[in-house]
Amino acid sequence: MTADRINLLPRDRQRALAREYLFRAATVALALLAALVVVHGVLLFPTYLSVLQETSERSHELAARQAALNAANQGEVGARINALTATAKKLSELGERSTASSALALVLAVPRQGIALSAFTFSPAAAKDEARMIVSGNAPSRDALRRYRESLAALPFVSKADLPISAYAQESDIEFAITLTGTFLP
Repeated sequence: MTADRINLLPRDRQRALAREYLFRAATVALALLAALVVVHGVLLFPTYLSVLQETSERSHELAARQAALNAANQGEVGARINALTATAKKLSELGERSTASSALALVLAVPRQGIALSAFTFSPAAAKDEARMIVSGNAPSRDALRRYRESLAALPFVSKADLPISAYAQESDIEFAITLTGTFLP
């Protein structure tokens, strides 16, 4: 027989037959695809169960570790909170106390005609005491030294300005040390 077959059917029947063939082929392909999906679903089911079980075990393990970590960190967190509270208290107290740089700036703002300042010693305020500053220098005369001490005593942040009487022993070129006591807060 030859490979060329002659189809004696009319054209509309040939087309209908081809459509029916394609419909059958599509039906078989869809049935095979559905069977393939079902087989793969059945084969994946044990893997799904394994993953589900492993996820459950890991979530239980994570919960147990978090509980242990929380119990261990409870004391540590309390200690850290106490340390942070103490640090915050110290910082808030520092904001209310005068600093050496601000106290020095306030004292240097006082006019001093001819007086040369040479040394400053600052002691911040203790618990209930006031801050202290010792200003040392050289004054050209008694009068200039007296005016400078009065100017320092008149400052609102200075409660007391002590100058030893022995500083007035010389007439000129007087070495002095004035002790200022106060808040040194503007």
